[in-house]
Amino acid sequence: MNEDDELEYLKVPLGFPHPVSTGMLPGTQPKFLVVSYQGKFYLPGCTPPELYERWRICEEIAQQLTIKSRDSKEGKRSHMSESAILEQYLPWLTQTNLTTEAEARWVILRVAEILEWPIPPLATANS
Repeated sequence: MNEDDELEYLKVPLGFPHPVSTGMLPGTQPKFLVVSYQGKFYLPGCTPPELYERWRICEEIAQQLTIKSRDSKEGKRSHMSESAILEQYLPWLTQTNLTTEAEARWVILRVAEILEWPIPPLATANS
């Protein structure tokens, strides 16, 4: 890994959701799953490159959804509140399987942040 890669990995915001590992290993001794990366141990899916890639995908979705949300508010959904517009995208985003539920909530929060719209209540539920 070079220094440029390390700088890229720092772009992942602290509030970005981390995967939850539910793996189990047989035996009588307590165990937990970890992976080694650059001499450090991480939960599966939580190495800097893995988190960066998940964040990059979610950020791209957020940018696209920002345009779609703004267009909706100016067009066929002008009668809806900004919060309601964002809330309608949450179940759709979760069903696409492009993101986890936690990542979908993060995407909606990110779109609200970009557009400076109110945060929809569904985006903060179960956080």
